[in-house]
Amino acid sequence: MPPIIIGLTGAFGSGCSIAAQHLASFHGFKHIRLSDQIKKKWAGNGPPSRTDLQKLGDQLRQADGLGVLVDAALADCGVLPEKIVVDGIRNVGEVDYLRARFGQAFTLVAVLSSTEARWTRIGAAVYNGDAAAFSADDRRDRNEETLYGQQVELCIDAADFFIDNSDTVLLKDFLAEVKNAADLLTGASPRPPRQSEIHMNMAYSASHSSRCLKRNVGAVVVGKHGRIVGTGYNENPPTTKPCVEEPEYQNKCFRDIVRNSHFRNLHERGAVCPTCAKALPLIEGPPWQCPACQADGRKTNLEAVFFPDRALNWCTAIHAEAAALTDAGERARDGTLYTTTYPCMQCAEKITDAGISLVVYTEAYPDPHSEQRLSIGKVKVERFRGVRSSSFDRIFKPRPT
Repeated sequence: MPPIIIGLTGAFGSGCSIAAQHLASFHGFKHIRLSDQIKKKWAGNGPPSRTDLQKLGDQLRQADGLGVLVDAALADCGVLPEKIVVDGIRNVGEVDYLRARFGQAFTLVAVLSSTEARWTRIGAAVYNGDAAAFSADDRRDRNEETLYGQQVELCIDAADFFIDNSDTVLLKDFLAEVKNAADLLTGASPRPPRQSEIHMNMAYSASHSSRCLKRNVGAVVVGKHGRIVGTGYNENPPTTKPCVEEPEYQNKCFRDIVRNSHFRNLHERGAVCPTCAKALPLIEGPPWQCPACQADGRKTNLEAVFFPDRALNWCTAIHAEAAALTDAGERARDGTLYTTTYPCMQCAEKITDAGISLVVYTEAYPDPHSEQRLSIGKVKVERFRGVRSSSFDRIFKPRPT
């Protein structure tokens, strides 16, 4: 029998290491840290910083394959124990490698926490209060677009199970949730799915109908009496084709077309990189990174500078939340919206206007303005916790007695 493996992913400071240590100390798991394999390769002067480890991890994955850190960590175990917790998964290739090697014996758990909560936990101890350094490391960790780099947001998107560790969660409650997750995943304490898991599972099911080239989003509206009254997914209007099928767009995302046009204009006007001050060459993305900075070992995301909203105003799709609200009509008032991704600014307005009282979401969304608008509109927001649809049948199917 293969070992039971729980992988942990999440932004640094979210609590992955605390969860792994708890499973190792009290629940019989072998704790392995992928970052230990990077530290073994460190040849610089003095202890490595997080930035040093990020860069070296990139180099190791690029040179020896995306599963190199996992392979090395498992090799250190010798004979594999029955239960393993893998701490510090940062790249989707590591997730794919573990799933290919161990199949259904591997479960990826995402520990979710806000930027503010993580800064409170580690800002003084790790960064000596240097918020700029924290933010720079966080951007590299979460928004890496290269194949071999840090891809924490993509790893969270790929997770099978979500645990909340926001600033309102007490440590004892977080550790209890970690234990409950481990007991469920190992079969020690099976349970039926919660209503929230059923509803989010249906939202993910709806997302599979989307043909969007960037992100497949699904949403479900549950009326105040607990019945599903609307579903939706992000797609172009029915009288048009999805971007991937639209010859007018050369089968490309229209937002990419807009951004590439903008960067061509910047190049023609002689714009310079805000980091290295060198002239921007003609860039055809995604990604949109400064090649001069890359040559110097830096990673400047030009999209974050010139398109902080990621050209969302130019998205041609009807968003999943809007489609679900249209489907629900007046039945949405005082209801709950389950969505696989945090609503954008435009959807936040529609949600408020429809009278939704609660939004439950899974994947984070990098737009603080939509969060503010929902707050002003007195719409409560909760992050989903529990099992997501990709593992729904595997975890909740009846077990032989």
